[in-house]
Amino acid sequence: MLPLPFPCKGYLGERMQVAYVVHDLDAAMQYWADVMKVGPFVVIEDSRGERSVLHRGQESDVQFTLAFAYVGDVQIELIAQSNDAPSAYKEFLDSGREGLHHIAFWPEDMDGACALLEENGFTEISAVLAHDGSRTVVYYQAPAHIGCVVELLPMSAARTAYYGRIQQLSKSWDGVTRPIRRFADRAAFLASAEGAESASLS
Repeated sequence: MLPLPFPCKGYLGERMQVAYVVHDLDAAMQYWADVMKVGPFVVIEDSRGERSVLHRGQESDVQFTLAFAYVGDVQIELIAQSNDAPSAYKEFLDSGREGLHHIAFWPEDMDGACALLEENGFTEISAVLAHDGSRTVVYYQAPAHIGCVVELLPMSAARTAYYGRIQQLSKSWDGVTRPIRRFADRAAFLASAEGAESASLS
């Protein structure tokens, strides 16, 4: 094990996500809601927005839709790619797989957490970049002990509020009403009556 560049306890954060890449997003959401009793799913149709995506070092025009719900403090994410651009999602589906793709963590120190993973055998596959070029999402090929891709994304105040509002919907859901709730983008969700409700991840 390599020396740690910063105190390591909890360096990945205290929350996590389990993410699934699927061919048919509607069918997947309905199954989770009907059979697993997880929901409601908040669908963000344009999840890439204006951000840039690098896949294996090359810029990619990948487009995708995301759907989020919660089981307690664990976020469930469903991902459906809507074009054929190179991506970690397309590679996964093209390999004949569907379902569990990655687990994600939200570190407070994004750069430090990325450095520690990279020093311990994790290899970057894809990254989503902000306007200033900083990595807002990184996907890593993990060592065999993990068994799936690992994603890191920084836990900003804006992201905390955004995720917290989705979690609050899951906490108050009756298991029946409107299991799928669609929004054009994150701004549309946050501007909606549901997205504007005060909630937190605590």
